[in-house]
Amino acid sequence: FNHSTMSNPSSSTTYCTAVLAETFFNHSTMSDPEAGAAADTPLASESSPTGSAPLNPTEDDIPMLIHVTAPASLPAGYTFEAEINGNPDMVITCEVPEGGVTEGQLFLAPLPITFDNARLRAPVGQWKDSLFSCTTAGIFHASTCCGLFCSQIAMGQVITRMNLSWLGEPGTWVQAQRAFKVICTLVASYFVYSSALSVATMAYDSEVDTPLWISWGKFIGSFAFALWSIYSLCRTRETMRARYQIPENHCVGCEDLCCSVWCSCCVAAQMLRHTGEYETYPGVCFSDTGHPHGTPKCV
Repeated sequence: FNHSTMSNPSSSTTYCTAVLAETFFNHSTMSDPEAGAAADTPLASESSPTGSAPLNPTEDDIPMLIHVTAPASLPAGYTFEAEINGNPDMVITCEVPEGGVTEGQLFLAPLPITFDNARLRAPVGQWKDSLFSCTTAGIFHASTCCGLFCSQIAMGQVITRMNLSWLGEPGTWVQAQRAFKVICTLVASYFVYSSALSVATMAYDSEVDTPLWISWGKFIGSFAFALWSIYSLCRTRETMRARYQIPENHCVGCEDLCCSVWCSCCVAAQMLRHTGEYETYPGVCFSDTGHPHGTPKCV
């Protein structure tokens, strides 16, 4: 977060810095709705978007939601314009929801239908396909292989597309940029750790002779890695459903947790397909987004 300067609430215009968890705001302008100085129409880039046609092109459709971190304690109705990633051609207007917000509070705001910058398009209001449609893109497709053989890497690609932290939660720009590297480091570290303990076990004739520290080391390492994997996958799915306004259809109240525990590979593959445009961009296994380098993200 950058330092922000705000004027007296009674004045017509204030200035602040806001951050999107998915796309991040810099140098934003805020105004009191009663003063009538707020911009009613968000600015958009003049360039045409890259990728397939928008899946929500009309105002009748459900808008995608984005996470915004409140730059200050503000009452309901305040609006402010903000630049995404510091790009003056990518500006949207956000309005403080009912009840107001406190400084640092995270809230959801709709992405304007008029926002037409290059981004990956995904359906809003429902999943692109079902949880078990793993082979929709192809049996040997990157989304299928990553989800099946290493769901943590697949999750990391989704996290990168949505600019989340390594825990699958909205975070700062720095956290989002480092998330995939952190996840790869955790996966590699666990692989080395478990392999080393397995090699150490080979020196003993039976499990009875194996020292207690090796057995406990395996258990603790496996438990910690599984706990992180389930938690991060669950939070990533929960965040995705919130942004794309996808309701729970089964196990209401704990659907994300149940799916993450019992079918993590299917969950990871489904999220890759939902946020990916495989009709336009090819799937890549060894990539931080699952698409070729230079492909737009979700916003």
